[in-house]
Amino acid sequence: MVKVDSAPQLVSTMTRGQLERRRKLTDAVIELVSETGPENVQMREVAERSGVALGTAYRYFSSKDHLLAAAVTEWQRRLTDRVLAEMNRGPRGQAGDGPPGDRVFAYLQRELRAFQRHPNFARLVSQLNASGDPFASEALAELAVANEAVMNLLMEGVPAEVARPARIAVNATLMLGLSAWTTGRATFGEVARDVEQVIRLVLGP
Repeated sequence: MVKVDSAPQLVSTMTRGQLERRRKLTDAVIELVSETGPENVQMREVAERSGVALGTAYRYFSSKDHLLAAAVTEWQRRLTDRVLAEMNRGPRGQAGDGPPGDRVFAYLQRELRAFQRHPNFARLVSQLNASGDPFASEALAELAVANEAVMNLLMEGVPAEVARPARIAVNATLMLGLSAWTTGRATFGEVARDVEQVIRLVLGP
């Protein structure tokens, strides 16, 4: 058995070649999740798809959940970059223009559409939020920090005592909505409606 019970190598200590192999692994996961869903991803298949040895994969990622979390973090980063670039090309020219409620709603509307086009990633996010793997949790914490930075940018000018609970409320509504949608307990339209209503409630029209 290849898997070993040891902490994975820290990204900060990796060489350029190691970072490239790590990227190949996360790219392979993104492809496989898109094609077959997160439930069917296997470490051996990821290694074969990426061309990286299975033993090396386990040196970089402690478990499948850790690898999935790193991959969804990368997918979300690319999505966020695309959404912000798209908003910057809009009529106002800047993601930071307009009232805070409008900025946050425009951003999350685009993110929701991406999840609608790629429901496997919505399922993956919901699945990982229930994972007990500490290294997966660490990767998701990095994603949360990045998302917080984006939300703070969009809520520029909002007092801190309002921005923090607003961010928590909006993110919680989004996560609960994605979970309900991917398990058939809510329609996508209901999720989008709930997210907008919470944004308008906490940030105003």
